Amino acid sequence: MTEDKYGVWITSGLLAQFSSTWKMLREAIENCPDEYWYGTDKDWNYSRTAYHIIETQEFYLRNTPEGMEWGKLLGDTENPDLSAVDIYPSKVVLVNYLEELETKIKKYLKDVKLDDLLTKDGFKWFSSVFEKLLYLLRHNAHHLGEMGRMLREWDCQRMKWQ
Repeated sequence: MTEDKYGVWITSGLLAQFSSTWKMLREAIENCPDEYWYGTDKDWNYSRTAYHIIETQEFYLRNTPEGMEWGKLLGDTENPDLSAVDIYPSKVVLVNYLEELETKIKKYLKDVKLDDLLTKDGFKWFSSVFEKLLYLLRHNAHHLGEMGRMLREWDCQRMKWQ
């Protein structure tokens, strides 16, 4: 197999796995009843977790950790007078943000070359861009598991395994 074919094979596999996590996340967002969306239990919040998954994808799609604008869709988290509704994004806002990141990651994976995946970027704690992307998939799966567990606990329709 030539190097180009390896690159296409690897990026196609990554894209398939990211696409599956996006479908599951979209379902997890859609299946959460409004009465639970902003609720906080033991410092865990469903809407914040969905936002965290998407925002972390934006972070790790970058070439460097420097310059990330964390919390750009959040209200003032330091203001004790604000409710979760005033702080955390709505389902519609998060689905739009997810679609924005889907487009960016799809383009990146279609354009990236194998050599670029095997190099190190500004995220010094990863041995390569490829490892960083695998970590991101694992990160997404961890938090999707949390969301699925809460949907089960609330006796709601869970997302389908993709």
